[in-house]
Parts: sequence; C-alpha cells; structure tokens
Amino acid sequence: MPLFENVTPEAILERVLSRMETDLQTREGSYAYDQAAPISFEIWRVLMTLNELIEAFYVNENSGIYLDAHARLFAMSRREGARAAAKMTYTGADGTVIPAGTVFYAGGALEFRATAQSVIQNGTAQGWLLAEQPGAAGNVPAGAIDQIGRNIPGLEKFESGEGQGGADPESDTDLFQRLDEKRKRPPTSGNAAHYREWALSVNGVGAVRVTPLWRGPGTVLVLIAGFDRRPVDEAIVADCARYIQTQRPVGADVTVASAVAVEVDVAAQVILTPTASLPAVEAAFTALLDGYLADAAFEEFTIYATRVGVLLMSVDGVLDYDGLTLNGSEENLELEQNSVPVRGKVRLS
Repeated sequence: MPLFENVTPEAILERVLSRMETDLQTREGSYAYDQAAPISFEIWRVLMTLNELIEAFYVNENSGIYLDAHARLFAMSRREGARAAAKMTYTGADGTVIPAGTVFYAGGALEFRATAQSVIQNGTAQGWLLAEQPGAAGNVPAGAIDQIGRNIPGLEKFESGEGQGGADPESDTDLFQRLDEKRKRPPTSGNAAHYREWALSVNGVGAVRVTPLWRGPGTVLVLIAGFDRRPVDEAIVADCARYIQTQRPVGADVTVASAVAVEVDVAAQVILTPTASLPAVEAAFTALLDGYLADAAFEEFTIYATRVGVLLMSVDGVLDYDGLTLNGSEENLELEQNSVPVRGKVRLS
C-alpha cells in the first residue's frame, strides 16, 4: 500500500490554511488561498514521488526500471531472449541462388531470414534460417515455415526443419525471482546455488535442479526446464552447457540435460449445478491444473490426487466428483527426479 495513499492536494491545502496566523480571508478565491493552493499541489507531487522511491528501494515484480537497476547491483541483467534457428532444405535447378536475407514465413506472420547464401547443386541445397524476432514462438514444428517472401526462379520447393533455441525475453516476475534467489541463496565456490545461477542466466532457462555428486565426487547434474516448466530443446541445452563450462570450477564434470516431460492424464465423473456447462468447467479446471503442475515442477516428486480433487471442487459449478484418476490410477502419481509433470488428457464426464 502506498505510504501517502490518502493524502490529497486538497487535504494539504486545508492544513496549510488552518495554520495561517492571520486575519485575512482564507476562503476559495482569496489572496491567501490563491497563494497556498499551488504550493500544496507541489508538496503533494513530492509525496507521490516518494511513493515511487519505495518501489525503487524495496524492489518487487512491479518495480519496472528500478528492478533492472537493482539487478545490476548484483551483476545481473535481464535476459533479452533468443531467436530460433531452423534448417532449410531447398530443391530446384542447379545453380539457383538463395541469397542471404531471403525472407520466409511460418503461419503467414512469423518471419525468418536466411543467414547465408545457398546455391543448389545436384538438385538440392541446405541452409539455416533465423527468426527475425526473439521468442519461443520461433520454435515451430518441422515444415511450418512454408511461405517465401519473393519468387526465386529455379527454386521448386523448400522444406524447413524444426525451429529451436527461441526464448522469450525475461519478464519482470522471472527477473525478480532470479534476483531474490541470489539474495536468499548466495552462490559461492561452485556450490549448488552457483550452478543454479549460471543455468538461470541462459536464455530460455526458467527452472533448474542441481544434483551434486551425481555419479561420484566431482560430478554434477544440471537439469533445466523453460519458463513454462516444460522441457527445453537441444539448442538451449547446448547453450547452457557451454556457458557453465566457462564458469565451473576446474575439474568439475558437469552434465546438463533437459528435464523429461511426464504427461498427467486426469479423468473424473462430475456432478454439476443445473446452470453449469461441462466444457466451461473442463476449461477452468484445465487452467488450474496447468498452474499446479507448473508449480510442482522441480519442487515435488509426487502429484497428489487429493490436491487435484481440491482444484476440481474449486471450479464454479462443480458440486461433487467421483472416480478421479491420474494416468488411470486412483493413487498419487510418483515422478522420477529427472522429470517434470505436464498436462495430458483431461476427461470430465
């Protein structure tokens, strides 16, 4: 709550006028009133500025530019995101040139450009495309880049591989969590917190689990996931491994790997209120389930059926449920230490 939330220019003006030791009139339009009113307004502006300074000194997810400034005090900076790359195979007449910078599109809007010139020989050629903008949206499936910005004579067809390595710019919430973790768990001398810090400084990495002494003395396993607490692609894993190799203590044997996704299928019979819609209930429950599974990733090794049931009962329109199962069983779902839970099929009837 702002420190001066209930302070208004009018309240300040009233206090100023009440403290005047004069026989002059102080009603609106009087000389004393006209002199005090502008000063009262400027005092109010100063107090409102002090409210903003609270956000600057005691930063949180809503501190804006002050959050970036505070992070710099800890030698941290906001991750700017990364552009996805995809391999492209060209087919056509020999000698056909696909110039560097040639524009391609996925879904009609997502723009990619050829990173270098390619020349078709023996009927085919390969090259790389780079997304024009950073972001996870560039991690498109194979074949999704299916349009070209201009016609190239001699180019008969092209086929794209999977887009990999794209990562969204770091949000205020994620930057604050990373900063807060560094303050609470100071990294020193290659401890587990140090590996967490190194991994989280890489674009596309949003969650980390570090296992020291993984395969004996000197070995470390670093499992990573994205901001959505889902597995990341090999490009992000490679970037993370390369960076950690530049920071790790001498002699440490470090393995970096993506977490493995374990789909969680949920089924149940529900009793609804007369006005409730099953599709709407299922959509609301799915959103709650996604949040629970994301929070559980790298934090819990068990998905509890009772907690899933509580989520289901919290949805408007649900009176009761029966026969709730996780992956076909009414028991809790146990996870491997290298896995993260992701939503599978949700069947409510």
